[in-house]
Amino acid sequence: MSQENHGHASRSVELSREDNGCFVTARWHADGGSAEISGPDEVVIRVADDAAPDGRGRGVTSAVLHRIARQVDDMVAEFHELPSVGGYQVMVRRYIEGRLAELAQARGVTAEGFESDLLAVFDDLAGRGHADPLGVLATATGRSREALNQLLDVARQRNDHQGHPA
Repeated sequence: MSQENHGHASRSVELSREDNGCFVTARWHADGGSAEISGPDEVVIRVADDAAPDGRGRGVTSAVLHRIARQVDDMVAEFHELPSVGGYQVMVRRYIEGRLAELAQARGVTAEGFESDLLAVFDDLAGRGHADPLGVLATATGRSREALNQLLDVARQRNDHQGHPA
């Protein structure tokens, strides 16, 4: 929906979720030209009419607010067309798994070279500014940080001996 606001076009967007007997609605009354990620201008939380009696009796508690915060985070991601937090983690893991499979296929699925594949993916994640490339790569490969670090060191040593840049 579009509204006129002092000569500037603005958009009003409303997103809603239902969570365990509560409805949460987030509204943005934002200027369409801003590229900044912003939270909603207002959030309305309402206990559903058909909520369990104990839930209706307690109303909006701190526990409800904590649950609703996750819903608002997801709505902010949706509003800005970003993957949700869980979605981002899944996306990174799928990227790592796919990239490792591509690299393994390219080298002919021999055991030698796996460490170099890990290093290539690690360097790519670090180069893209990922906050914890070692941690996410360890999780995606099912290895501890220590074990993964040792494999990366092996790849770096091989690269040094073969004259490849680290």
